[in-house]
Amino acid sequence: MAKRGPAGRDGDEPRDANPGPAGGDRVTAAADELYSADPAEFTERRKALGDAARAAGDTAAAKRIAALRKPTRAAWVVNQLARADPGASDRLAGLAAALREAEQAKDGPRLRELSAVRGPLVDSLTAQALAAAGVADPPSGLREEVTETLTSVIADPEVAAEFAAGTLTRAAQWAGFGLASFGETPFGTALGDAPATDEGAPARRHLRAVPSPEVSAPAPAPARARSRRAVPGQASEEEQARRARAEEQRLAEEAAQRAAQRRQAFQDAERTVASTAAAAAESGAAEDQLEAEVRDLEQRLTQAREDLAAARMRARRAESAERRARQALDRLPGPE
Repeated sequence: MAKRGPAGRDGDEPRDANPGPAGGDRVTAAADELYSADPAEFTERRKALGDAARAAGDTAAAKRIAALRKPTRAAWVVNQLARADPGASDRLAGLAAALREAEQAKDGPRLRELSAVRGPLVDSLTAQALAAAGVADPPSGLREEVTETLTSVIADPEVAAEFAAGTLTRAAQWAGFGLASFGETPFGTALGDAPATDEGAPARRHLRAVPSPEVSAPAPAPARARSRRAVPGQASEEEQARRARAEEQRLAEEAAQRAAQRRQAFQDAERTVASTAAAAAESGAAEDQLEAEVRDLEQRLTQAREDLAAARMRARRAESAERRARQALDRLPGPE
């Protein structure tokens, strides 16, 4: 899946709350304005909109507006594409649906065909997004983040929803989860070339960060074990049954061991997700604190400049008064 920071997510996403039609309209209008405007104006304008909602008595809307997260530069660029060309979301969604259908059908040729379409489409939309944002000569890092985010829109439905709404707050990066590697199975084999599975075996159609922790049924005994037949001079039926039970037990133990390893990997992944989510929340809080400090420093600098200008004006007036006094003194007759 793609990793990102959705709008307003320090806890619950603000869009999920429902303060009522008036509050909802106010928050929607605020989000449209904030995610369309330059990110440099985001914090100050968010405060103004929140204060306006609070002054109108809509404290619920004020809280939701205050919770809207400032977008990074790359996220803002992608948002401009979604707002300037709503059809871009439909084109990416259509490609995602076609990829998913081909994946489920294990149609390797079709999946490879769609994968070949993906690159040019994402490149075209990247250029369109930068143009919509007015970025004529983007740094390579910014272009790369925009490209990765648009790729994630195809693979991750959550990123796709935020893109369609034009409220992305962080650049997303597709990590190979979701759609099966845009043309590869989890083991690197094209879907159309995958070996046939036993009848009734679950088809592996998508990538995951870790395998499912479910315990799979023990694999059938090897062919050589199943094809043995009792003949005169060989082990008795009881011996064959004992060996079969031992083989089944061994296979069951191996399956249990694999399942335990999968559960452990799954738990490790969950801990990693929780840790990165906490780090993201902490980073967001630090960002807000630094923004507040910057605003305070800017206000102090503005005041200092005003004080300096006033002091210079007083100095010029004093110098002018001194010159007039000296001129008046020079015109007076000297003492006899």
